[in-house]
Formats: sequence, structure tokens, C-alpha cells
Amino acid sequence: MTSKIISSSKQVEIPSKRNDIVELRKERVNLSKLNKTSGQRDITQLSPPYDLKMLRLIGESSTILTQCIDSYAQNIAGFGLGVRPKVTIKVEDKENHLLELETEQLEALLTSLNEERPAKEVMTEAIRHVEECGNAFLEVIRDGTGNVVGLENIEPEYITVTKLNRIKQEDGTIKKFRYFIFRDVVNDSDRENGIYFKSFGDSTPINTDGTMSEENGGSATELIHLKIGDESKPYGIPRYVGALVGILGDRKANELNYRYFTEGRHVPLAIILENAQLTAASEDTLKQYANSIGGESSQHKFILLEAEKVTAGESMLQENEKDKAAIRLEKLADILQKDALFLEYSDKVTHDVLSAFRLPPVYVGMSNDYNRSTVETAKELTEEQVFQPRRDGYEWRLNNLFKEYGFELVEVFLQSPDYSNTEDMKNILEPAIQAGAVAPNDLRALVAKVINSPLEPFDKEDYNYPLKQNGVSSGASISLSKAYGETSDGQLASILRQAIAKEGE
Repeated sequence: MTSKIISSSKQVEIPSKRNDIVELRKERVNLSKLNKTSGQRDITQLSPPYDLKMLRLIGESSTILTQCIDSYAQNIAGFGLGVRPKVTIKVEDKENHLLELETEQLEALLTSLNEERPAKEVMTEAIRHVEECGNAFLEVIRDGTGNVVGLENIEPEYITVTKLNRIKQEDGTIKKFRYFIFRDVVNDSDRENGIYFKSFGDSTPINTDGTMSEENGGSATELIHLKIGDESKPYGIPRYVGALVGILGDRKANELNYRYFTEGRHVPLAIILENAQLTAASEDTLKQYANSIGGESSQHKFILLEAEKVTAGESMLQENEKDKAAIRLEKLADILQKDALFLEYSDKVTHDVLSAFRLPPVYVGMSNDYNRSTVETAKELTEEQVFQPRRDGYEWRLNNLFKEYGFELVEVFLQSPDYSNTEDMKNILEPAIQAGAVAPNDLRALVAKVINSPLEPFDKEDYNYPLKQNGVSSGASISLSKAYGETSDGQLASILRQAIAKEGE
């Protein structure tokens, strides 16, 4: 059973889920003497439950799917990658120097991770692939010493995944790996050709043509497989698959409405003749009226129609009522389609797709019935429940790339938007300031963010303690104007200065 959609260039088909996974090819090689592990390499190739290429085309035919995918890509990775300390450390000369050194090294790695574009765009494209078809593949490039130096996207529709291999290591642990074959051909007769990849972290000495190399050799690079769903499955499934039929149906509804304007009939009235026929002059008049463009010269004009009896008549006095010639104008506007069909159906499909992505309408440009309060609440909830959990998974994979470098103090993270609420901060900080629990240096970074100007912490030890402790002001000599600036570019900065000034009196 298949469902068809209309793409921008041709008609394509979306195969429905298959009952079983087709085995394309089998090859087993004993690796016990090659990489000092026990077990066998099984490269039985498995076909995906859906055609990945067709899944990636569905967005071109949907009025809502592309917006949801773009929202995920932008909000998860679109704000860029950053470097941050792993843990809070004391500011000492040695530790501070190491922190700065590791930060510079990791930032340099992120900058050079791809020669053609920023690492942010690589991750954004990977997320877009994942949301389009449930799968994404990142090729990992290592240098001669085994350190990761490059990362690149591979289009998922050209990758075939093999069965899972469980290989026992020398230390007794079991590692699980799959292998991947890249083919950009469709013909089944060419399936023997392809470029082989191995899973990230797999030390199997395999070459790009599938043959085995000597120990610690092999030309095949590694792939990171990102997918939605059960990690034990060979392929992921897109989150919108439950609404797939509705998406395709919505496309058909839009095509039907389009054909109404291009192929439909729009006849506002009918001229009905009874026992009569139009004269030749009247027929010419109607043709001219129907073919005329109109304009100001045609306004307020009327049409004169003349008809003649069809049969030779009797005298007017002897003519029966039913045989009289007549002309009637019948209005057809009431039976014409007044608006697009299946609008409620389209609205339901939109709701179903948004629900599948767990996105509020405001993220796809639908802001009806929203005010600032509801928008902020929706954004905070979506950030907490949807985007940040996804970032955590991608951050773990990014940091796993650089484990050979041995970074101890810093890590990579995906930056997120600032959803802080000024009123909430005020409500939190006011009791803390009144209780003497906030020191000037505690607020320097916060005020710097509000006024968009860098502010370094003060050097004196007094600035690291609250202005009032045990009823005694420990910072009476502190200049508040010097500490927090003389002018305010934000509401929060003003509130903080007023509150601290009041406490210091």
C-alpha cells in the first residue's frame, strides 16, 4: 500500500511501513586475528521502514511541517556553540591559567571543525535531517594521531545500516557497533558498490571498499548516527509519522481547492428558454458580453434579449398557457463554492503536527489569541520540556568527540535564548538583598548582561561580601555608582541599584 504526494518536479510515492526488514547482502569475516577481539563482523544490510528520500520531500508539500522542522533546528542549535567550565573552581593562578588554556584550545577546535562553514551550521543541518526523516549521519575526521579534527554532514537517504555487531573486547567488555554503506545510486544491480563507514569509536581496520586491512589500519572513517526512537533499532522514525496520512491528505485538499480555480466552473446564472429560442442578434449580444473585459465603459449597461417561438403558433387569443414562449433568469450563486473546502480538516492536521512536535503555535508564526504573558509562558515551557532535553543529548555527543584531548575543566554546550523575566528576578533578588545575602560581585555579571556592557568583578575582598552583615555594614565605603554604573540601560539594573542603595543607607 502506497500514498502519493506531488513534489515540485514530479509525482513521487511514499511507501508505507514494511512488514519485515529485507536482507540485501550477507558477509561475515572473522576478526579474531585482525583486531584481537573475538566474534564476527556481520554486515547484513537492512532497509529502512520508510523511504528516507521521500520523507525528506514531504516538507515541500506541507503547509506546516517545514516550519516545525526549522523551529527545532533554530532553537536547538541555531544560537551557536560555546565553551564553558565543567565545574565551578576557585580562582587561583594555576587553575585560572589551565582554564584559559583549555578554553582557547576547545574554541580553536570548534572554529576549525569544518573548513567550509561554522560548526553551528553542521549541527543545524544534522537536526534538520533528524526531524525530516528520523535519521542523520555525521562523518568524523581524525588526524594522524587519532584526534578528531573534522565533522561533516552526509545525506541520510544514501546511507544503508547493517545489523548490530556485539564484539567482546580483551578486557571482557562488550561493544556494540554497526556499519554503514553510502550509495548515491538507485539501481539494485549497483548495490555491491559503495563507500563503507564504521561506527564512532569502532577500531575495526576496515577499508572504504568493505575489505579488511592490517591491524590499526583501514581507510574507512567513522559515522555518528543520530536518530529518533529506540536506539536498538537500525533506523529512526520521524516524530510526525503518526500524522503522515493527514499531511498527505491536506496536500490533496489544497490541490482540490487549486483545481477549482483553474478547472472549475463559475457560472453565476442560467438563461432558461421555454418554447422559444434566442434570436441570432441576442446570441451575438450574449457572446460579446461573456467575452468582454469590462471596465468603466461597461458599467450600468443592460442586456436586451429577444426570443421567438419554436413552433408555428396559433393566434395569441387561442394559445395555451403552457405553449407560451418565455425567458427566465435562474440565479446559481447559491450553489457555487463560496470558499475553500476542507478548511477544518487542514486546521486539524496543523494541530496534529504541532502536537507531534510539542510546539505551541507561536513558534510557527501563529500568534492569534496570544499576549505577552502567554507567549513568555509558552516559550519557557517549550524550552524546558522540548528544546533543552534535545540539546543535552547533542552536547553529550559533541563532548564525546573530544575525549582524546583530555579536557578536564571545559566542555562544549549549545547556547540557548535568554528567557529571563525582569519581574521574576526582582521578586527573587529583593528579599535576598534585604536579608543581606547578596554581594556586589554577585550581581556584576547580571548587571553587565542587562546594560550590554562588560563589567569585571571588583578586586577588593569587601565586594565579595554583602553590604550588610549582622547589622553592620561591611561595605559602607563602597561607591555604588562606581560599582553599578551611573546610568541605566535596563529596568533590572535600575531595580538592583535602587535596592542595594537603599540597603546600604
